[in-house]
Amino acid sequence: IMRGCNNYCSYCVVPYTRGIERSRDPETILAEVRSLFANGYREVTLLGQNVNSYRAGEVGFPELIRRVADVSPLLRVRFATSHPKDLTDEVIALFGELPNLMPALHLPVQSGSDRVLKAMNRRYTAEHYLDLVRKVREANPDVALSTDIIVGFPGETEEDFQATANLVREVGYGQVFTFIYSKREGTPAAKMEDPTPRETIQRRFDELVDIVQEGAHEQNQRFAGRVLDVLVEGTSKRDEDVLAGRSPHNVTVHAPIPAGKTIDELEGTIVKVRIDESLTWYLSGEVVDAE
Repeated sequence: IMRGCNNYCSYCVVPYTRGIERSRDPETILAEVRSLFANGYREVTLLGQNVNSYRAGEVGFPELIRRVADVSPLLRVRFATSHPKDLTDEVIALFGELPNLMPALHLPVQSGSDRVLKAMNRRYTAEHYLDLVRKVREANPDVALSTDIIVGFPGETEEDFQATANLVREVGYGQVFTFIYSKREGTPAAKMEDPTPRETIQRRFDELVDIVQEGAHEQNQRFAGRVLDVLVEGTSKRDEDVLAGRSPHNVTVHAPIPAGKTIDELEGTIVKVRIDESLTWYLSGEVVDAE
């Protein structure tokens, strides 16, 4: 729905390579969504480096979400990525208002340390981020949260890292994309000196991965015994007799292909799956209904 970025996070090269933000015309977006739905697609994701900044004339991001969701109650709607400094109460409220806005939010925090966030030029604090999480869960307690985190940003101390680890524990993410800082030439962060030994950064990264895995496993337990609407994407990479799809919460779900059905018939459709087992990175169960 938009290209470019105006945020200039100190570690990111996107504004220099893709230019400033440019939002697409909403009618063009809606025409594309209607065409996809008419051709059998049942899920769309509104994409942008910072979708919260979308604006085309009088149409801001909350209004665009509403218009896309109005295309059909059978169309599942997602969006990514949200910058915490621009996530508004109006957008958050939509998670409680629109049944077909999927209960999953990717909200990159990058660090739990205010000192590091300032050095990253993120323009929010850990407290502000946690307040957004609270508001999201008030709007819809079922929303699954995911995030991005950089370990080893230049000058990160043990105290900074522990602040990040504590934030991850407090939020309770379903999924976390963890990265070790990688220098991008031409960005302000590339000029920052960092005396931290590589072994220390790797140790912190490994520690964070353990915390993430423990939290993801805990989050997935809430789905045990529930029946979820799963959009079938294909078969499991390990077993062609098992379908793989996505729950509304953007969690991978596996289930045996029902007798009398083929994956070609099921792919792209939504099936109801009763969750029998909740593992760290996926759910598994049985199809109880298929379109």
